[in-house]
Amino acid sequence: MFSFREFIKQGYLSAIGHQPDYWIILNAAGYADKGVLTMDDLAEIEAAINSRHETEEVTEIIAEE
Repeated sequence: MFSFREFIKQGYLSAIGHQPDYWIILNAAGYADKGVLTMDDLAEIEAAINSRHETEEVTEIIAEE
């Protein structure tokens, strides 16, 4: 069965690294206001954004060495 919530959440998770973070955050918050995404969904999206930034920092440190 199709889940609109999962569809939207996966779209935002897939956009990380391809779209600006602020765009993902603002639009996901809009869907949370509409009751489509939950606070747990927003936390998952935030964790994925933070994880990407941590990976980028480690890559930059390794490249500098």
